Amino acid sequence: MTPRAAIPVLPPALLAALALAALPAHAQAPGAALPALAAAAEALADALGPPPDGRRALALSVETRARALASPLEAALEAALARRGYAVTPARVPATEAEAAARASGQDWLVRVQAGLVPGRRELSLVGEVIPAWASFFLQHRPGARAIPPRLVQARAAADPDTLLLAREDRPAGAGFASVRALGQVPDEVLALAVGEPGEGGVRAIVAVTSTEAWVLSAGGAPVARRALEPGERTPVRAPAAALALGEFGGGRIAVRLAGAARGEVLALRDGALQPAGALDGTPVCAADGVRVWGAFAPGRGELLDRLAADPASLTAAPPAAAGAAPAAPRRLYRVTAAPHGGRVAVAALGVDGRLDLLGPDLAPAAAPLRGVGAGLALADLDGDGAPELVASEPGPGAPDRVRVLRTSGGPPLLESGPVAGRILAGAGGDLTGDGVDDAVLASVAAGPDGRPVTTLLLVSADAREAR
Repeated sequence: MTPRAAIPVLPPALLAALALAALPAHAQAPGAALPALAAAAEALADALGPPPDGRRALALSVETRARALASPLEAALEAALARRGYAVTPARVPATEAEAAARASGQDWLVRVQAGLVPGRRELSLVGEVIPAWASFFLQHRPGARAIPPRLVQARAAADPDTLLLAREDRPAGAGFASVRALGQVPDEVLALAVGEPGEGGVRAIVAVTSTEAWVLSAGGAPVARRALEPGERTPVRAPAAALALGEFGGGRIAVRLAGAARGEVLALRDGALQPAGALDGTPVCAADGVRVWGAFAPGRGELLDRLAADPASLTAAPPAAAGAAPAAPRRLYRVTAAPHGGRVAVAALGVDGRLDLLGPDLAPAAAPLRGVGAGLALADLDGDGAPELVASEPGPGAPDRVRVLRTSGGPPLLESGPVAGRILAGAGGDLTGDGVDDAVLASVAAGPDGRPVTTLLLVSADAREAR
């Protein structure tokens, strides 16, 4: 048998360029800049203003960490500056040589622009240094002296998906599949996590639930708001647990229910504060693009019953036992999590028997079950290839724990971290670094200095900026 040739692995920058080239004609007009590039370029040109004193000759130097972003951004800036009356010449030399090259070629100005994504936000940021390049008659005895002081101009624009793709940096050689670092802390045991937009402003954040409170934390892990959960009527449970989902739930975007609680509640984040917005009869297990999962806690326990549905009204009851047979104990679930952007595998459900079911958006099996996955679990497409990875704790009990990243198709881990203090008990996926690609956040619970539980939030990200 003739051996198959190895399939080459293309760098993300080249993949980005190929992806844009494959866009259908109606998606991007020939020669048109992407929306974010055009908006940022126009804003920077406005900040620069028209040519003063008739000095129109301008050398443009563009520096980006992501190589695929440089050429389209340079074209957008060249067009925007030309509309302001400048005669633009791209300075395609190393940044350290750009000023000397501008002087040698008789330019009036050098505009040196640095561009990249704003950490934690889906925004493109441009910072330009406007340097005078003409020779001053009064400074002839000082070769290289600038005629006037340089100044800075800045601009930002919301990044569309294509710009996010172009601006995503390659991970440094040897950096590994992803990075793991501490993001923030909650002074209690976190039972459930969600990542999304808890408020109306479109700002992504983390929502964490303990046995007594709901917390909202920024994408960087800083506390934004907290509120005590309604005590209400609760039945005792063996271990505390909570179900949490973000989405539209009638008046608010945060839906939470504690195990043993008679009802769930809906919270709204308004003006930096959490406010009550309604009650729920169902148990919101998780939610993401195109999928919302409801379930039910097992009576007197912190686990969920293995009965999931897209509509709480359609949750099925346990099948009746055969005549003369003792009723079978229903299967229970430790954790259910959803991939932020759906896909063939949209939901993962881990049973107390150790079996991880991989489900599609219709909650039907979408892939073969897996084993050896811990209960601190999230689905997240860390590498942006369209298929979510499993980000999970060790399957065995006890501390210290480890973070592992696994493919839903099985196989060896893509990443295995060093020891993590405490036990990883919850997780969620979503873009927290602002590069347009999923990250994951995990909750590791350990005893604090006073013996009370403290949760450390861990960020798991393949964003190249996290590897620096």
